[in-house]
Amino acid sequence: MFDLKFAINLFPKILSVAPITIGLSVFATLIGTILAVLIVIARERKIKVLGSVAAIYVSFIRGTPIIVQMYVVYYGLPQLLLTFKGMGLNTNPNGMPAMLIAILAYSFNAAANISESIRSAYHSVDYQQYEAAVTVGMKPIRAMTRIVIPQLIANFIPNFSNLFLDLVKDTAIVYNIGIVEIMAKANILSSLGFKYIETYLDALIIYVLICWFFAKIFHIFEGVARKRLSHTQALI
Repeated sequence: MFDLKFAINLFPKILSVAPITIGLSVFATLIGTILAVLIVIARERKIKVLGSVAAIYVSFIRGTPIIVQMYVVYYGLPQLLLTFKGMGLNTNPNGMPAMLIAILAYSFNAAANISESIRSAYHSVDYQQYEAAVTVGMKPIRAMTRIVIPQLIANFIPNFSNLFLDLVKDTAIVYNIGIVEIMAKANILSSLGFKYIETYLDALIIYVLICWFFAKIFHIFEGVARKRLSHTQALI
């Protein structure tokens, strides 16, 4: 029978590790966005070798589960550092924090997905607007910052929001490498009285609240971006 008192009592304990989930998601997204921009530049500029490597990387990441990628980084990174150490480099393959490994794994995943969203937003902008602006005397950099980028950002935010929220939910598997976040805490506490539905319901509510909060934040950002875009287009 559902124990409401048990669920209420354990809710604050599960909520206490929510910053770990949020922190992992935010840091991974920030790093992933930086890498994504570099990937987009390499592919759109068709830089030799780098463009092809970036395309293969994106295809690999998008075609494999995040849990497999996490395990590859978790077990592969120490081996790579051990190889570097054998080559004479000053690397320490022992004692790498699980959180660092998780951030790297999720950053690599985010980079591929975000890069595709950036490319999609970029190609959604009518390039003739940029060409027309340059034709009438506007400097290319100014045309890019005043015409292309504002539209790109406005089109990019909705997809970026979805990717971030998916990443938040995907962090539920990092307990597999020893990180105590929302899902791990729920698993630990549920064993106290073998009351799984209560703790998992707590975790569900917390995930919903986190995703609702960030969805609202991104919705506000999108509104601001589109308002600025309308203002900019009115001035041109």
